[in-house]
Amino acid sequence: MAGLVYFEDFAVSKKQEMPNTGYAIIRCDDGVIVARLTSFPVCERALMYRRGDTVSFMPLQPDEIVGTLSLFSQMIEKARSGVGYQVPPGSVTLPS
Repeated sequence: MAGLVYFEDFAVSKKQEMPNTGYAIIRCDDGVIVARLTSFPVCERALMYRRGDTVSFMPLQPDEIVGTLSLFSQMIEKARSGVGYQVPPGSVTLPS
């Protein structure tokens, strides 16, 4: 079947040609290449930002946490209730 690219158990219409070198980030939903990279970050974890054709990576340190505002709100609520996370005595706390 010409014009199809196979991903696991399903085939999607080929939207773009795969690059001969470098890396391609493919959106699994429709098989479209959303970013092309000449190199990939050499680190354990990184955040990827994409705006149009521009892609950048920000390496993350081992102790850095990535989450949404609701995640942090849930963590604070658990800390306050004493059920989950405990705030050590003498820690700096911010008023809500």
